[in-house]
Amino acid sequence: MAQRRAGLEAELEELDGAYAEAQSRATESLKDEIATEIAEGQQQVSEQQSVVQGRQDEICTTLESVPEKLSPIGPNPCEDAKRALEAADDALATFERTLTEAEDDAAVLGDPDLTNEQKLERLGEDGGLAPERREIDNTESELAQAKAEERSLQEAQGSWSGRVVNLWARSWTWLVWAALLLVLAPGFLRTVSYFALMPLVKRAHSPIHLASGSENEAASLRTTAAHRTLTVRLDDGEVLSARSEHVRPVQGMIRSRLLYDWSSPFISFAAGLYGLSRITGDGDATTATLATPDDPNAYLMRIDFRDHPGLVMRPRHVVGVIGSPDLETRWRWGIQSLATWQVRYIMFAGTGSLIVQGRGDVVATNPDGRSTRMEQNLVMGFDSRLVVGVNRTEVFWPYLWRRTPLVDDEFVGSHPLFWQKSSEDGPSNPIAKVFDAFYSAFGKVLGF
Repeated sequence: MAQRRAGLEAELEELDGAYAEAQSRATESLKDEIATEIAEGQQQVSEQQSVVQGRQDEICTTLESVPEKLSPIGPNPCEDAKRALEAADDALATFERTLTEAEDDAAVLGDPDLTNEQKLERLGEDGGLAPERREIDNTESELAQAKAEERSLQEAQGSWSGRVVNLWARSWTWLVWAALLLVLAPGFLRTVSYFALMPLVKRAHSPIHLASGSENEAASLRTTAAHRTLTVRLDDGEVLSARSEHVRPVQGMIRSRLLYDWSSPFISFAAGLYGLSRITGDGDATTATLATPDDPNAYLMRIDFRDHPGLVMRPRHVVGVIGSPDLETRWRWGIQSLATWQVRYIMFAGTGSLIVQGRGDVVATNPDGRSTRMEQNLVMGFDSRLVVGVNRTEVFWPYLWRRTPLVDDEFVGSHPLFWQKSSEDGPSNPIAKVFDAFYSAFGKVLGF
């Protein structure tokens, strides 16, 4: 509408210019015509005045008119002269009147206070420009209508709904592109990561061997089957430190323990190994039953090890510790740490037992010298004598659909790794999910 209004204004300006030019030409033409008419009228008046003067000289005197009065029959030159004088006077009056009118018209045309249009209107000479005037009137009407519609649209656009529409009209293009980018970018990045990034990481990384240089041929490791409820029998003097909420019926002496390992208070606290129940065997068939209080899908497994260089286990899966194995850490940096987001590994070394908890089931798998891959979120721990690397998941479409992770842990050796059947669902609240994701990532980096 604004474009239409601007077009009509330009057209009206052009018509006004042409009309003004036509009026100017008409005015100048009239000036010439009236000047000519005045000159001719003045000459006619002068000539007619001479004629009237001559006719007046021909008028009979009283004495000359006596014979005509006495003789009613025959010509009457005195009456004829009188009538000729009257006709001459009438003609002179007409010439003088037209001359006066012409002079008045010339005065109008010469008036500087009047426009050309006003001069022509007063002289009644604007009829020749009537078509142009009508076209201008029509254009002015269309322009008035366009301005009214434009004002109406501006008022509508000024309302809250109009502002919303205008905002959408200005931004819908980049919003569509942004939406397409949000939809397509993750898939593109995941594809690039799968086909370009991970092959480079696979070739460039160096697998880690945490027990390198500390392996003991006499080291042993045994596991039991996983159960929902696990009964632990303690020999005389044997100590079980377990999470208090997991301890069910107990036969024997039980005490509380603030932290599992005072030499590693941060690890003990972050792993949940605080506020423990400490059960000591008294030689009279001391037993303790452990079960998960708030997860019916949790399973418990006992892992016994002797003179072991280190059993890597994420502390959040540790429910109880039998004996007093050493709590050690190993730091590893490099491309593999970047790919797995883990730079520290927590190990239980020496002699003792662990009670570990997994969701859905807890399985100990021995690669038997071959390469074995496992999703990182399912891995609970592994024997430090294994060589651990990373590899790309072999299933592209499930990875693209976010059903499987990009990076798998790869284990090589003849010692067990421990994994659970499923991972935790986590909180459903969006805010809680954000904090849970942050702390989970932070804990993963530090080996928890």
